[in-house]
Amino acid sequence: MTKKYLCGVVSAAVLMGACPTAVFAADLEKPLDFRSMTEDAADTVAGWAWDASSQTLTVENLFLTVPQGKLEERAAIYLPDESTVRVNGSNNSLNTLSYHCDGIYCEGELTFEGKGKLKIMTDSYSASAIYAKQGPVTFYDSVEIATDPDGHVIYIEKAKGKNPIISVQDDAKVTFPKDNANKNSILVTKSSSTKQGENWFDYAEAYDEFDDTIELVAKNKVKTDDKTDEKKDETKTDETKTTNTYQLTIGRADILKNGAVSHTADVAPYIKNGYTMLPLRALLAVSNPAQEVKWSATENAAYTFVNDKLTMLTPNAATYKKGTETIKLSTPAELKDGRLFVSLRDWMSLMEIEGAQLDWNSATKTVTLKY
Repeated sequence: MTKKYLCGVVSAAVLMGACPTAVFAADLEKPLDFRSMTEDAADTVAGWAWDASSQTLTVENLFLTVPQGKLEERAAIYLPDESTVRVNGSNNSLNTLSYHCDGIYCEGELTFEGKGKLKIMTDSYSASAIYAKQGPVTFYDSVEIATDPDGHVIYIEKAKGKNPIISVQDDAKVTFPKDNANKNSILVTKSSSTKQGENWFDYAEAYDEFDDTIELVAKNKVKTDDKTDEKKDETKTDETKTTNTYQLTIGRADILKNGAVSHTADVAPYIKNGYTMLPLRALLAVSNPAQEVKWSATENAAYTFVNDKLTMLTPNAATYKKGTETIKLSTPAELKDGRLFVSLRDWMSLMEIEGAQLDWNSATKTVTLKY
């Protein structure tokens, strides 16, 4: 039982002791799927009601948990395009403890409204509290969505158009722990032909020092300053890429960058069954010192972000996941001396590096990469 789950159970017990009829705990072994539900439905014990005509899900005293091993690579709640979640009261909680299990999944446009609070917790690095195809996702009234995700707070897949993709209005807010704040907390992907609109992100970020959380609020709730412009300038600067030369030699732990030792790996590259096996974490650290590789012991998988896509590698598996794609590996990734190794060919696929950027010296057994 995870620490988060224990906290959720204790909180539920406290709430039920204070108000015995207000909160009911329920385990979800099947998702609440409203995508094809054309008639009204309700579960007063679980704390939800579905209005089919307006495609509105109302939650009040909701307390649902997806146990470990259930609904893997699925979601707790599925909603059709143009759906609304109306939140009443402050005792609403949705917890997913299973691998890659999203909290709320919507086929398209999604709106949150009301004057209540909904807590969404996910326990998998590859899961999202809120997942929407194309979006937009909008928060109105004084609704509060409090998230505690190991993965994304909001993930929008293949956004389109120039209108806001994520918008926070009125007194609404979305919160998540500061410890989880990174550029992938709010992740929006798009097709190569789609241009990002100027107002795709219609909200401001604020820091709550007391709760140590990041808040997404309406822009008029936070005073803007020069730091916003500085961030925009930094983003423009990052678009200019410099080509570097990296060298790795079989049997040697040192990794060279532009001729100088940039990093010394814990384990040296090696050759297995004709494949050059490279230490994933060391390679990523050389190209980007801020790059993170997270290991999930419960899922037996390594996670990292490459080109803003969540990438998952599992030892001894024939495939890996990158965003929503499942890609075949040339040879399975391998754990050796506590480090995950991938073949050179698969690393190029993962990093989207072309063959012309690679040179192999068979005499010195040295790999030279330019990117």
